Amino acid sequence: MSSDVSSPGYDQHNHGSTSPARRVVWPPKLILQTPMGYLRDSSGNYLPRDIGRSSVFDDGFIIFQFGDTFCHTMNGHFIGLTSNNASFCDATKDATVSSYFTIKDSDGSRNSEQRVPAFLEFFPGEGDTKTHFLKFWCFSGIVDAHIDQNGNHCGVCYYEAREMQKGAIDDGVYLYTGIALVTWNRKSCFLEAKRERFPQGPQLFLADEPRFGAFCAVMGIGKEYIYLYGHTPDNSKSVALARIPPRRALLKTEHEYWNGSGWCSKMKDSKPVFTTMQHGQIFQTDMFGRDSPWKYAFIGCTSLADSKAQFGRSKQPQGPWEVHEVKGLRTYAMQPYDPSPFKYCFYPHPWAFQTERDGDMMITWSEGGMNGGVIAELLRFETAA
Repeated sequence: MSSDVSSPGYDQHNHGSTSPARRVVWPPKLILQTPMGYLRDSSGNYLPRDIGRSSVFDDGFIIFQFGDTFCHTMNGHFIGLTSNNASFCDATKDATVSSYFTIKDSDGSRNSEQRVPAFLEFFPGEGDTKTHFLKFWCFSGIVDAHIDQNGNHCGVCYYEAREMQKGAIDDGVYLYTGIALVTWNRKSCFLEAKRERFPQGPQLFLADEPRFGAFCAVMGIGKEYIYLYGHTPDNSKSVALARIPPRRALLKTEHEYWNGSGWCSKMKDSKPVFTTMQHGQIFQTDMFGRDSPWKYAFIGCTSLADSKAQFGRSKQPQGPWEVHEVKGLRTYAMQPYDPSPFKYCFYPHPWAFQTERDGDMMITWSEGGMNGGVIAELLRFETAA
Protein backbone atom coordinates (compact mmCIF):
# COMPACT_ATOMS: atom_id res chain seq x y z
CA MET A 1 0.00 0.00 0.00
CA SER A 2 1.26 3.46 -0.82
CA SER A 3 -0.41 6.68 0.23
CA ASP A 4 -0.27 10.45 0.29
CA VAL A 5 -0.71 11.47 3.91
CA SER A 6 -0.17 14.50 6.08
CA SER A 7 0.05 14.85 9.84
CA PRO A 8 2.15 16.93 12.21
CA GLY A 9 3.32 13.79 13.96
CA TYR A 10 3.75 13.60 17.69
CA ASP A 11 6.38 14.46 20.26
CA GLN A 12 5.69 12.53 23.44
CA HIS A 13 8.18 14.64 25.36
CA ASN A 14 5.97 17.73 24.96
CA HIS A 15 2.68 16.09 25.89
CA GLY A 16 0.83 15.65 29.14
CA SER A 17 1.95 16.52 32.66
CA THR A 18 4.86 18.86 33.39
CA SER A 19 5.42 17.30 36.82
CA PRO A 20 8.88 15.93 37.72
CA ALA A 21 9.79 12.43 36.64
CA ARG A 22 8.65 9.64 38.91
CA ARG A 23 8.77 5.85 38.68
CA VAL A 24 6.06 3.21 38.47
CA VAL A 25 6.22 1.08 41.60
CA TRP A 26 6.72 -2.67 41.25
CA PRO A 27 4.81 -4.95 41.40
CA PRO A 28 2.42 -2.65 39.54
CA LYS A 29 -0.59 -1.27 41.38
CA LEU A 30 -3.53 0.05 39.37
CA ILE A 31 -5.15 2.99 41.14
CA LEU A 32 -7.51 4.31 38.44
CA GLN A 33 -8.95 3.35 35.06
CA THR A 34 -10.75 5.80 32.79
CA PRO A 35 -12.69 4.74 29.67
CA MET A 36 -11.55 6.45 26.47
CA GLY A 37 -14.06 4.85 24.10
CA TYR A 38 -13.43 3.06 20.83
CA LEU A 39 -10.49 3.65 18.53
CA ARG A 40 -12.45 5.59 15.91
CA ASP A 41 -12.03 6.53 12.28
CA SER A 42 -12.11 10.25 11.50
CA SER A 43 -14.88 9.68 8.94
CA GLY A 44 -17.28 8.57 11.66
CA ASN A 45 -18.14 5.48 9.59
CA TYR A 46 -19.09 2.20 11.25
CA LEU A 47 -15.89 0.12 11.06
CA PRO A 48 -15.89 -2.94 13.35
CA ARG A 49 -12.27 -4.13 13.55
CA ASP A 50 -9.67 -5.69 15.82
CA ILE A 51 -5.94 -5.72 16.73
CA GLY A 52 -5.30 -1.93 17.05
CA ARG A 53 -1.50 -2.23 17.35
CA SER A 54 0.30 1.14 17.17
CA SER A 55 3.82 2.04 16.05
CA VAL A 56 5.81 5.27 16.12
CA PHE A 57 8.38 6.26 13.51
CA ASP A 58 11.48 8.03 14.80
CA ASP A 59 10.09 11.35 13.54
CA GLY A 60 7.05 10.96 15.82
CA PHE A 61 4.57 9.83 13.17
CA ILE A 62 2.04 7.32 14.56
CA ILE A 63 0.37 4.45 12.71
CA PHE A 64 -2.38 2.12 13.94
CA GLN A 65 -2.61 -1.31 12.34
CA PHE A 66 -5.89 -3.22 12.38
CA GLY A 67 -6.95 -6.73 11.49
CA ASP A 68 -10.32 -7.82 10.10
CA THR A 69 -12.17 -4.58 9.32
CA PHE A 70 -15.82 -4.70 8.27
CA CYS A 71 -16.15 -1.65 6.02
CA HIS A 72 -19.36 0.38 5.78
CA THR A 73 -20.38 3.50 3.88
CA MET A 74 -21.56 6.71 5.53
CA ASN A 75 -25.10 5.35 5.36
CA GLY A 76 -24.11 2.12 7.04
CA HIS A 77 -24.07 -0.20 4.01
CA PHE A 78 -21.54 -3.03 4.21
CA ILE A 79 -19.04 -2.83 1.32
CA GLY A 80 -16.49 -5.50 2.15
CA LEU A 81 -13.87 -6.90 4.51
CA THR A 82 -10.21 -5.88 4.72
CA SER A 83 -8.03 -8.25 6.76
CA ASN A 84 -5.13 -5.85 7.36
CA ASN A 85 -4.85 -2.08 7.12
CA ALA A 86 -3.06 0.95 8.53
CA SER A 87 -4.34 4.36 9.60
CA PHE A 88 -2.64 7.53 10.81
CA CYS A 89 -3.09 9.19 14.19
CA ASP A 90 -2.49 12.81 15.13
CA ALA A 91 -2.17 12.32 18.89
CA THR A 92 -1.86 16.09 19.45
CA LYS A 93 -5.62 16.13 18.79
CA ASP A 94 -6.97 12.77 19.96
CA ALA A 95 -5.05 9.56 20.61
CA THR A 96 -8.13 7.45 19.83
CA VAL A 97 -8.92 8.90 16.37
CA SER A 98 -7.08 7.92 13.18
CA SER A 99 -7.61 8.35 9.45
CA TYR A 100 -7.29 6.30 6.29
CA PHE A 101 -5.80 9.08 4.20
CA THR A 102 -5.44 6.73 1.24
CA ILE A 103 -9.18 6.92 0.56
CA LYS A 104 -9.54 10.05 -1.57
CA ASP A 105 -11.67 11.52 -4.32
CA SER A 106 -10.16 12.88 -7.52
CA ASP A 107 -10.04 16.37 -5.97
CA GLY A 108 -7.94 15.05 -3.08
CA SER A 109 -10.65 15.20 -0.43
CA ARG A 110 -11.41 12.30 1.88
CA ASN A 111 -13.78 9.69 0.37
CA SER A 112 -15.74 7.84 3.04
CA GLU A 113 -17.62 5.56 0.65
CA GLN A 114 -14.72 3.34 -0.40
CA ARG A 115 -13.58 0.13 1.23
CA VAL A 116 -10.53 0.52 3.46
CA PRO A 117 -7.45 -0.53 1.42
CA ALA A 118 -5.11 -3.29 2.53
CA PHE A 119 -1.72 -2.34 3.94
CA LEU A 120 -0.14 -5.58 2.70
CA GLU A 121 -1.26 -6.59 -0.77
CA PHE A 122 -1.31 -9.91 -2.62
CA PHE A 123 1.24 -11.02 -5.16
CA PRO A 124 -0.20 -12.06 -8.55
CA GLY A 125 -1.82 -15.46 -8.21
CA GLU A 126 -2.45 -15.12 -4.48
CA GLY A 127 -5.76 -14.42 -2.82
CA ASP A 128 -9.08 -16.21 -3.28
CA THR A 129 -9.86 -19.63 -4.69
CA LYS A 130 -13.28 -21.28 -4.96
CA THR A 131 -13.02 -22.72 -1.46
CA HIS A 132 -10.35 -20.73 0.41
CA PHE A 133 -8.88 -17.26 0.77
CA LEU A 134 -5.66 -15.81 2.15
CA LYS A 135 -5.29 -13.38 5.05
CA PHE A 136 -2.38 -11.42 6.50
CA TRP A 137 -2.45 -10.44 10.17
CA CYS A 138 0.04 -7.87 11.47
CA PHE A 139 0.67 -8.16 15.20
CA SER A 140 4.34 -7.16 15.12
CA GLY A 141 3.96 -3.45 14.52
CA ILE A 142 6.42 -1.50 12.37
CA VAL A 143 10.06 -1.15 13.43
CA ASP A 144 11.76 2.00 12.09
CA ALA A 145 15.14 0.55 11.14
CA HIS A 146 17.13 3.31 9.41
CA ILE A 147 16.99 6.40 7.17
CA ASP A 148 18.19 6.00 3.58
CA GLN A 149 20.04 8.49 1.37
CA ASN A 150 16.75 10.05 0.22
CA GLY A 151 15.58 10.80 3.74
CA ASN A 152 13.10 7.92 3.82
CA HIS A 153 12.41 6.13 7.07
CA CYS A 154 12.86 2.45 6.24
CA GLY A 155 11.26 -0.12 8.50
CA VAL A 156 10.05 -3.70 8.67
CA CYS A 157 6.72 -5.28 9.49
CA TYR A 158 6.24 -8.99 10.17
CA TYR A 159 2.96 -10.74 9.45
CA GLU A 160 1.20 -14.08 9.76
CA ALA A 161 -0.19 -15.59 6.55
CA ARG A 162 -3.28 -17.74 7.03
CA GLU A 163 -5.49 -19.75 4.71
CA MET A 164 -9.18 -19.50 5.57
CA GLN A 165 -11.98 -21.75 4.37
CA LYS A 166 -14.90 -19.84 2.91
CA GLY A 167 -17.94 -20.00 5.14
CA ALA A 168 -15.99 -21.12 8.21
CA ILE A 169 -15.70 -18.94 11.31
CA ASP A 170 -12.27 -19.73 12.74
CA ASP A 171 -8.63 -18.66 12.55
CA GLY A 172 -7.90 -20.87 9.55
CA VAL A 173 -4.58 -22.60 8.95
CA TYR A 174 -1.32 -20.84 9.71
CA LEU A 175 1.01 -20.98 6.68
CA TYR A 176 4.13 -18.91 7.44
CA THR A 177 5.56 -15.68 8.82
CA GLY A 178 6.55 -13.10 6.23
CA ILE A 179 8.24 -9.71 6.27
CA ALA A 180 7.34 -6.46 4.54
CA LEU A 181 9.58 -3.46 3.96
CA VAL A 182 7.94 -0.19 4.97
CA THR A 183 8.95 3.21 3.61
CA TRP A 184 7.81 6.50 5.11
CA ASN A 185 8.83 9.99 3.94
CA ARG A 186 7.56 12.93 5.94
CA LYS A 187 8.43 15.61 3.38
CA SER A 188 6.61 13.97 0.50
CA CYS A 189 4.00 12.39 2.81
CA PHE A 190 4.55 8.94 1.31
CA LEU A 191 3.94 5.59 2.99
CA GLU A 192 4.40 2.22 1.32
CA ALA A 193 4.55 -1.40 2.45
CA LYS A 194 6.01 -4.08 0.17
CA ARG A 195 5.97 -7.73 1.08
CA GLU A 196 9.32 -9.39 0.47
CA ARG A 197 9.57 -12.40 -1.84
CA PHE A 198 12.45 -14.85 -1.52
CA PRO A 199 13.49 -17.57 -4.01
CA GLN A 200 11.35 -20.07 -2.11
CA GLY A 201 8.40 -17.66 -1.88
CA PRO A 202 7.24 -15.06 0.67
CA GLN A 203 8.02 -17.32 3.65
CA LEU A 204 10.65 -15.99 6.05
CA PHE A 205 9.82 -18.52 8.77
CA LEU A 206 8.03 -21.74 7.85
CA ALA A 207 4.98 -23.33 9.46
CA ASP A 208 7.09 -25.75 11.51
CA GLU A 209 9.41 -23.00 12.79
CA PRO A 210 8.86 -20.38 15.49
CA ARG A 211 6.95 -17.37 14.18
CA PHE A 212 9.74 -14.93 14.93
CA GLY A 213 8.50 -11.35 14.65
CA ALA A 214 4.84 -12.27 14.28
CA PHE A 215 4.09 -11.84 18.01
CA CYS A 216 6.05 -8.63 18.45
CA ALA A 217 9.14 -6.87 17.08
CA VAL A 218 11.10 -4.16 18.87
CA MET A 219 14.28 -2.21 18.25
CA GLY A 220 16.84 -2.71 21.00
CA ILE A 221 18.58 0.05 22.90
CA GLY A 222 21.44 1.33 20.76
CA LYS A 223 19.70 0.09 17.58
CA GLU A 224 22.18 -2.72 17.14
CA TYR A 225 19.49 -5.38 16.81
CA ILE A 226 15.80 -5.85 16.09
CA TYR A 227 14.36 -8.39 18.55
CA LEU A 228 11.76 -10.75 17.09
CA TYR A 229 9.32 -12.52 19.38
CA GLY A 230 7.21 -15.37 18.02
CA HIS A 231 5.11 -18.33 19.08
CA THR A 232 6.71 -21.75 18.98
CA PRO A 233 5.14 -24.21 16.50
CA ASP A 234 3.80 -26.59 19.18
CA ASN A 235 0.63 -24.54 19.94
CA SER A 236 1.72 -24.05 23.56
CA LYS A 237 1.66 -20.26 23.08
CA SER A 238 5.23 -20.11 24.32
CA VAL A 239 7.17 -17.21 22.82
CA ALA A 240 10.72 -17.65 21.49
CA LEU A 241 13.15 -14.86 20.57
CA ALA A 242 15.51 -14.08 17.70
CA ARG A 243 17.56 -11.00 16.86
CA ILE A 244 18.98 -9.52 13.68
CA PRO A 245 20.90 -6.32 12.77
CA PRO A 246 18.40 -3.86 11.23
CA ARG A 247 20.02 -3.77 7.78
CA ARG A 248 20.26 -7.60 7.65
CA ALA A 249 16.60 -8.30 8.40
CA LEU A 250 16.00 -10.17 5.11
CA LEU A 251 18.86 -12.61 5.68
CA LYS A 252 17.48 -15.60 7.52
CA THR A 253 20.87 -17.25 7.98
CA GLU A 254 22.17 -14.26 9.95
CA HIS A 255 19.52 -14.40 12.67
CA GLU A 256 20.61 -15.37 16.16
CA TYR A 257 18.38 -17.20 18.63
CA TRP A 258 18.07 -17.08 22.40
CA ASN A 259 18.78 -20.55 23.85
CA GLY A 260 18.06 -19.75 27.47
CA SER A 261 21.59 -18.73 28.42
CA GLY A 262 23.03 -17.00 25.35
CA TRP A 263 22.69 -16.30 21.64
CA CYS A 264 23.28 -19.06 19.11
CA SER A 265 23.05 -19.63 15.36
CA LYS A 266 20.82 -22.74 15.48
CA MET A 267 17.09 -22.11 15.44
CA LYS A 268 16.36 -25.56 16.87
CA ASP A 269 18.17 -24.57 20.08
CA SER A 270 15.92 -21.56 20.75
CA LYS A 271 14.09 -21.48 24.09
CA PRO A 272 10.96 -19.54 25.15
CA VAL A 273 11.16 -16.25 27.03
CA PHE A 274 7.38 -16.26 27.75
CA THR A 275 4.85 -19.05 28.19
CA THR A 276 1.07 -19.14 27.56
CA MET A 277 1.08 -15.63 26.08
CA GLN A 278 -1.37 -14.80 23.27
CA HIS A 279 -0.79 -11.16 22.34
CA GLY A 280 1.26 -8.22 23.52
CA GLN A 281 3.90 -5.60 22.87
CA ILE A 282 7.37 -5.01 24.30
CA PHE A 283 8.71 -1.47 24.34
CA GLN A 284 11.56 0.61 25.70
CA THR A 285 10.70 2.82 28.66
CA ASP A 286 11.94 5.04 31.49
CA MET A 287 8.80 4.46 33.56
CA PHE A 288 10.76 2.56 36.23
CA GLY A 289 13.18 5.46 36.66
CA ARG A 290 15.65 7.16 34.34
CA ASP A 291 18.56 5.48 36.10
CA SER A 292 16.78 2.15 36.55
CA PRO A 293 18.21 -0.92 34.79
CA TRP A 294 14.64 -1.99 33.94
CA LYS A 295 14.39 -0.53 30.44
CA TYR A 296 11.93 -2.90 28.75
CA ALA A 297 8.23 -3.25 29.52
CA PHE A 298 5.50 -5.58 28.27
CA ILE A 299 1.71 -5.29 28.13
CA GLY A 300 -0.30 -8.20 26.79
CA CYS A 301 -2.67 -11.06 27.55
CA THR A 302 -2.30 -14.78 28.12
CA SER A 303 -3.66 -17.61 25.99
CA LEU A 304 -6.02 -18.63 28.82
CA ALA A 305 -8.94 -16.54 27.44
CA ASP A 306 -9.34 -14.82 30.82
CA SER A 307 -9.62 -11.22 29.53
CA LYS A 308 -6.90 -10.08 31.91
CA ALA A 309 -4.02 -7.74 31.13
CA GLN A 310 -0.43 -8.73 31.93
CA PHE A 311 2.28 -6.19 32.79
CA GLY A 312 5.95 -7.20 32.64
CA ARG A 313 9.40 -5.68 32.88
CA SER A 314 12.95 -6.76 32.14
CA LYS A 315 16.47 -5.40 32.02
CA GLN A 316 17.14 -7.02 28.63
CA PRO A 317 14.96 -8.10 25.69
CA GLN A 318 15.61 -11.77 26.46
CA GLY A 319 14.65 -11.41 30.10
CA PRO A 320 14.33 -12.79 32.61
CA TRP A 321 10.88 -11.22 32.61
CA GLU A 322 8.86 -10.37 35.70
CA VAL A 323 5.20 -10.53 34.65
CA HIS A 324 2.19 -9.69 36.83
CA GLU A 325 -1.53 -9.58 36.19
CA VAL A 326 -2.93 -6.04 36.33
CA LYS A 327 -5.07 -6.59 39.43
CA GLY A 328 -8.33 -4.69 39.60
CA LEU A 329 -8.57 -3.94 35.88
CA ARG A 330 -12.15 -4.25 34.65
CA THR A 331 -12.34 -5.24 30.99
CA TYR A 332 -15.65 -4.97 29.17
CA ALA A 333 -17.43 -4.81 25.82
CA MET A 334 -19.28 -1.75 24.53
CA GLN A 335 -21.38 -3.25 21.75
CA PRO A 336 -25.05 -4.06 22.57
CA TYR A 337 -24.26 -7.74 22.89
CA ASP A 338 -20.96 -9.52 23.28
CA PRO A 339 -20.47 -12.41 20.82
CA SER A 340 -16.95 -13.12 22.04
CA PRO A 341 -16.54 -14.78 25.45
CA PHE A 342 -13.20 -13.06 26.06
CA LYS A 343 -11.18 -9.97 25.18
CA TYR A 344 -7.92 -10.24 23.24
CA CYS A 345 -5.22 -8.18 21.50
CA PHE A 346 -4.20 -6.26 24.64
CA TYR A 347 -1.70 -3.59 23.55
CA PRO A 348 -0.02 -0.57 25.19
CA HIS A 349 0.32 2.81 23.50
CA PRO A 350 3.15 4.40 25.50
CA TRP A 351 3.34 7.43 23.20
CA ALA A 352 -0.10 8.67 24.33
CA PHE A 353 0.92 9.68 27.88
CA GLN A 354 4.12 10.09 29.85
CA THR A 355 3.98 7.12 32.18
CA GLU A 356 7.33 8.08 33.71
CA ARG A 357 5.79 11.30 35.03
CA ASP A 358 2.39 10.35 36.41
CA GLY A 359 1.90 6.61 35.85
CA ASP A 360 -0.65 7.09 33.07
CA MET A 361 -0.74 4.62 30.18
CA MET A 362 -3.25 4.05 27.41
CA ILE A 363 -3.98 0.42 26.58
CA THR A 364 -6.46 -1.18 24.19
CA TRP A 365 -8.19 -4.53 23.76
CA SER A 366 -10.42 -6.04 21.10
CA GLU A 367 -14.05 -7.11 21.59
CA GLY A 368 -14.17 -9.58 18.72
CA GLY A 369 -17.02 -10.68 16.47
CA MET A 370 -18.34 -8.98 13.36
CA ASN A 371 -19.58 -5.98 15.37
CA GLY A 372 -16.72 -5.57 17.83
CA GLY A 373 -14.24 -2.75 17.98
CA VAL A 374 -11.00 -1.82 19.75
CA ILE A 375 -11.58 -0.27 23.18
CA ALA A 376 -9.15 2.24 24.69
CA GLU A 377 -8.64 2.68 28.41
CA LEU A 378 -6.45 5.07 30.38
CA LEU A 379 -4.75 3.30 33.28
CA ARG A 380 -3.01 5.09 36.13
CA PHE A 381 -0.42 3.10 38.03
CA GLU A 382 0.95 4.06 41.42
CA THR A 383 4.23 5.97 41.25
CA ALA A 384 6.92 7.04 43.67
CA ALA A 385 9.58 9.73 43.63
